[in-house]
Amino acid sequence: MHATKKIGRDEIVELMPQLDSKVFSRDVFAKTGIFVVRQVIPTETLREWQTAWKGFTGELQAAGGRSVNRFNPVSVDEAPPPILADMHKHPALLDVIEQAFGPDIALYNQRFVIKDASSRTPVFLHQDFCYHKGWPSKLSAFVALSPMNPDNGGMVFYPGTHQFGYLGDAGQINPDILEADWPTLAPSLEPGDVAFMNSCTWHSSGPHVSGPDRVLADIIYQPADDPSGVALLRGQWQTDIFLSKLNSKDIFTRSRSSTMGELQRKVEQLESERAAVAN
Repeated sequence: MHATKKIGRDEIVELMPQLDSKVFSRDVFAKTGIFVVRQVIPTETLREWQTAWKGFTGELQAAGGRSVNRFNPVSVDEAPPPILADMHKHPALLDVIEQAFGPDIALYNQRFVIKDASSRTPVFLHQDFCYHKGWPSKLSAFVALSPMNPDNGGMVFYPGTHQFGYLGDAGQINPDILEADWPTLAPSLEPGDVAFMNSCTWHSSGPHVSGPDRVLADIIYQPADDPSGVALLRGQWQTDIFLSKLNSKDIFTRSRSSTMGELQRKVEQLESERAAVAN
């Protein structure tokens, strides 16, 4: 699935009313890079997932709380129970993904992104692909296990921005480079709703100011010809080479990420030494 590169701001504005439906549109998604589908997950399955999530987070709280990543506090790093870890396999999700990518589907990654007591702050405007391996034909299915709205840290999407592709770096994007009045989508989701997003689409989230914790599963799907796939979900593998068979730490002898890590450790060491002298 490739972006339609002849779609400008005016047509995106015209497509905005079509971005939210009970039925997925491959054509609209290809043009805008975002599509909200309502009531994707059956009620019984949704209740099982919510019960499992309640038990999972209850255990984390009893053990002193989750380990919060200072660089990405919304991401849950602890391994969830099998029923939640296997959410990406649900046929209702794969039926939509098949419309986007065809019959051969692979998994890139699954995680949970939440706004809880440890992650109330906004997330800056960014795209996901610059943090991924493999090819850019990926999409995230943000599956709501709780209500999501502008009050509890809801996501904001910039339709059509996936057409710019990879931006050459990773970090906070400046929205002012876009044309004036570029449209945005800030959907309110109910449990069982899913927002499907191209991995190059620009997006952010607001602060959690009131309401329940915002709980989303972020499941990244891709065609089965991408060597970064970690599991075949439908159809057949269309590649004989796999990045997963390589040690990711050995791909680069030196990289931007490793250099930044070294600099960060030096800064922390200097701060520690200064603190020791001050005391």
